[in-house]
Amino acid sequence: MVNFQMWIVSTFAKATPIARLMHSKWGWPFAESAHFIGLSLLVATIVLFDLRLLGVGRRIPIAALHKLIPWGLTGFGINVISGSLFLITEPDQYVYNTSFHFKLFFMMTAGINASLFYVTSYRRVTADGAPADAPRVAKIIAAVSLCCWIGVIIGGRLLTFYRPYPCGPEGPTFLAHCIPGYDHQ
Repeated sequence: MVNFQMWIVSTFAKATPIARLMHSKWGWPFAESAHFIGLSLLVATIVLFDLRLLGVGRRIPIAALHKLIPWGLTGFGINVISGSLFLITEPDQYVYNTSFHFKLFFMMTAGINASLFYVTSYRRVTADGAPADAPRVAKIIAAVSLCCWIGVIIGGRLLTFYRPYPCGPEGPTFLAHCIPGYDHQ
């Protein structure tokens, strides 16, 4: 896995036009602003929908709140683009960062969890005449979703506090959390 991480860092480091754009006066601030807007769209939509599945606001039909999901997906798309700009610009600060690993883990888990919702519960909770109370499996999925997105936010916020450092003489383990390849003499 360490070799794959090193390959990602070396490949992204070659994207100098993107790095030049991001290091310009407005590049990074613009991408940060877009990332925050995307996160706001995504999290607001997901939290509203998950809370509704958990029983908050029972007078609002679940199907009506589900119509907001495209806004959340738009926010996710904005975050994928802006997050990719950060990653491409400073790959070693992300690829070797434990907080980034946790953020990706929680994002992947949230995606699997959302897929599970659509396979198991979507039709039952959005059908005409569906009961106001979601089934237990949908509530569990909603609770896991909330936890995952909180994990994504915490992992993203901690990125700046946990910067990777050069690896010691022992080198990186399976998944590098330090920057490999430095001469230790």
